[in-house]
Amino acid sequence: ASLTFVTAMMLQARRSLTSCFDGMLDLLQDVSSSIGWAEKMNGAMVPVSPAENVKMTLKSGKVPEDLTGVYMRVGPNAQFWPPKKRTHAFDGDGMVHSVRISGGEASYHCRFMETPRYMFEKEMGSEWFIRVGEMSGLAGLLKMMTMAKKKQKLSGVGEHETGTANTAVGYTPDGKLWALNESSAPFQFKLDEAGVPESLGFDTLQGTLKESISAHPKFDQKNGDILFHGRKMPEKFYAGKIVNGKLVERVDIDMPVAGFHHDMFITENYMVMIDGAMSFTPQEAIKGKQLWMFDQARKLRFGIFDRSKELTKANLQWIEADVAAEIVHTCYAYDHDGQIILWTPVSYYDADSKGTILGGLGTGHMRRVVIDVQGKSVKIQEVEGGQKFCTEFPRIRDDRVGCNGVRYGFSGLQTTEGDFDFRGLLKWDFQSCKLDKVIHYPEGVVGGEPVFIPKSNCQEDDDGYIGLLLWNEKTQESTFAAYDAKSFDATPVVEFLVHRRVPLGFHAAWITEQQFQQQLKRAW
Repeated sequence: ASLTFVTAMMLQARRSLTSCFDGMLDLLQDVSSSIGWAEKMNGAMVPVSPAENVKMTLKSGKVPEDLTGVYMRVGPNAQFWPPKKRTHAFDGDGMVHSVRISGGEASYHCRFMETPRYMFEKEMGSEWFIRVGEMSGLAGLLKMMTMAKKKQKLSGVGEHETGTANTAVGYTPDGKLWALNESSAPFQFKLDEAGVPESLGFDTLQGTLKESISAHPKFDQKNGDILFHGRKMPEKFYAGKIVNGKLVERVDIDMPVAGFHHDMFITENYMVMIDGAMSFTPQEAIKGKQLWMFDQARKLRFGIFDRSKELTKANLQWIEADVAAEIVHTCYAYDHDGQIILWTPVSYYDADSKGTILGGLGTGHMRRVVIDVQGKSVKIQEVEGGQKFCTEFPRIRDDRVGCNGVRYGFSGLQTTEGDFDFRGLLKWDFQSCKLDKVIHYPEGVVGGEPVFIPKSNCQEDDDGYIGLLLWNEKTQESTFAAYDAKSFDATPVVEFLVHRRVPLGFHAAWITEQQFQQQLKRAW
């Protein structure tokens, strides 16, 4: 017992000394200049406290009888506010916001994902782990070199369990709910009978996963496969396949430059990695620039695996485009006669870029990328209407990912004024190869990622609703709106008022009533 006491005292002393040195470096960094993102759009991203069972009231429209299920969206929400350390928009702890709709009524809930990182800092009563925002100036360089790994080890939190679970949410083919962040394993949560998120812990895939996966694994709901990529920057990049809740295949991939590598995509026959022009440049962040900078010498390329073959280096084929470009999020991909067709926003270099996250990255416009697997060539084609609007956060209906023959997709209409400034919705017709319809929000209203909500017995790719949380920066009201995905009328079918502010966030998902009930019965 005395030995345990001495060990604990020594650990506490080492933590105190580390905090003291770190605090001295904090004095060399300006915290207030790092959090301007929170006040944009009239405080749209200022963190909020947890809440549950907030009754929502009908603002307009009528609730369709078949609109029943749960909408979920995750985003960064700093546990300590105002922060004592420099804080980037990416740095907050994951908070899942849920809207439960049933019987014509809606309720709102939000809770932190109680990751080991979150719980450690909650017990400490202050920030501990290195933030992206701290990687600035000479003090930031010293922190990265001397503090990052030391703090992780002193916390006792595993290296692949330091993530914030703040980037994306997903419903796996085997009925799990995941909150994802690329620096850790998937964080599992559930919804209670009211729709309140409850943390469960990191999913180790029955002990087969011992490293992180990206925020955007691809769920093939048709055959149950989960395909993903992951990395430990800057030294390791890999891809894997999950079947029946276990990691069954994994391969290391040689990646000469640590890029952004945020997303990948699948078709019925292929799994494809994306290696774009963004490069991880901590040396530029030290100078006050962005952590990722556009490298005009790096051409966009795609790493292609045949899904019928084992994941090995020998079965990976790289095909390079003739231009430097970046793809942050993909919309829809399919394959036909040896060609892979990818619909996605593509961005090129822009020296005057206003983005605060990716330096030199121009605005994204929807394009059609044709990858000839046999001919080893890439063509980036313009889409009718695609040049009219900047766009990001593209989606199709979740159960059609990896399928051929999808007709429609949706994305957020983005302005050039900021990374999260979405002022409308766009609908894309893959068959006619054009922008189909546009919704502009009322003046002062900001949205985010459009999520497809299927109607009962939904067959067509637009036979449903587009649901998302909205923020009115003028009235400071948050609402949940559902638009008709087929008619794409600018007036929501129904809009609920949330009687508290909901900060803007990242990615979202919808689970049907059947899926909601199934996860309630699941033996977690």
